[in-house]
Amino acid sequence: MGGHALKNTYTERKNTEEFLRIGKEIQNKIYGNIAVETAIVKCYHTKADHGDLDLLIKITPDLNIDWKTYIQTAFKPNEIVKNDKVYSFNYQKFQIDFILINEESWIIAQTYYNYDCTGNCMGKTYHKFGLSYGWDGLFYKFRNFNGKNSQNILLTTDAKKIFDFGGYNYDRYLEGFDTLENIFKFVINSRYFDTEMFQMENLKSLDKKRNRKRGSYHLFLNYIKEKGITTKYIFEEDKDKYLETINNYFPEVEFFWKLNKLHKIDESNKALAEKFNGNIIMQWLPDLNGKELGGRIGGFKLYLGDYYNNFITEANIDEIKNIFMKFYNRFNGRK
Repeated sequence: MGGHALKNTYTERKNTEEFLRIGKEIQNKIYGNIAVETAIVKCYHTKADHGDLDLLIKITPDLNIDWKTYIQTAFKPNEIVKNDKVYSFNYQKFQIDFILINEESWIIAQTYYNYDCTGNCMGKTYHKFGLSYGWDGLFYKFRNFNGKNSQNILLTTDAKKIFDFGGYNYDRYLEGFDTLENIFKFVINSRYFDTEMFQMENLKSLDKKRNRKRGSYHLFLNYIKEKGITTKYIFEEDKDKYLETINNYFPEVEFFWKLNKLHKIDESNKALAEKFNGNIIMQWLPDLNGKELGGRIGGFKLYLGDYYNNFITEANIDEIKNIFMKFYNRFNGRK
């Protein structure tokens, strides 16, 4: 995606006529071989040339394919690069990206990926509510007692509900976009649009790293600057203040029930972590640290299995130390 995945193979940009020809050729070949549904990611209609071709491929439970082997056999590329569920390879001096999509996310994935930077830009709005919008739907991101994202609650894969929640005009989106400027205007027309949340200095490190490589995102920032757009929307600093709004907007999800369940699990994990953690172990074994320490903690949990939670909860610190040291010494071949 983006046309820069292949580092050791020459590829070139293709005009729209060649882009569509190659895309149809690849779709026909795939359907002829394995009869799987595919979709070419849509671009704005007047886009003159393309750095790559993104092809979504629907993955059903009965589909068992070694995609790297299939690509090598069917298309005979010089190079194949795998990044999670994306396979990039060269075909007719053009970068092709196969993007594997689970069946349950097929419709929303097309909505998210279509039209260049639309999905990426919309995602900035949902983040302000403590949510995450991606190819697989809209999620609430639950953070544990350490402040790390530990689990997501799926709110919906219904594109219209997602758009409506974020203040985006879904009917306008379905019309498609003739120009990149039309996409920019669509994003800006959200009732929650805030100029500052898109600026590079306000992005988190990973998001900043990704968007540095996205040409359309930089064009969006330039458009905002050139047009003198300074729209400001005041979001709540405390994202928990949006929880009731989320719960009311997605009643079918039973959001509060799921959230309370996660909080109870998190409270239990916090209590366990306070009784047994790396700092405590290093008091017993000062030379044990880093990856080795993490490995021993993980091994100890596997060693106790389903009994781990009850044991840590009920035992005192001396009992925990005694059992852990027995495990540690056995693991290290000591008596």
